Amino acid sequence: MRVRIVCPEHLEYEGEAAFIALPSTDGELGVLPGHANEICTLNKGYLHVSDTAMGTVDHEFAIIGGYAEITGDEVVVLAARACDMAVVNADEVRAEQQEFEDQLSNLRENDAHRAYLYNEIAWCKLRLRA
Repeated sequence: MRVRIVCPEHLEYEGEAAFIALPSTDGELGVLPGHANEICTLNKGYLHVSDTAMGTVDHEFAIIGGYAEITGDEVVVLAARACDMAVVNADEVRAEQQEFEDQLSNLRENDAHRAYLYNEIAWCKLRLRA
């Protein structure tokens, strides 16, 4: 089946898959070719793509929120953010996280920018599996 992972600014992944596991808001959702048509909301977590068979993981993506549309032999994931875990540079992500935490420590308690920084820190932690 065809898989596309689309973010607001780019296409993160496109390819063929034998099985996909999605982090839906109702729990992990497994999708095989011929799955019933469905639209589901996605939680933050990890999306797994198996190229050849269920039970293997060939590609793993960290995602934050979004939707998945399943239509028989196609899965389109519209994610707020997605990142291929194979290309994550842990040192760079830790440096990003530290920068966001430093900025956070310099803000007043009622500063609206805190929400943005909390979200960025959560995105860093997800990519680091922290």
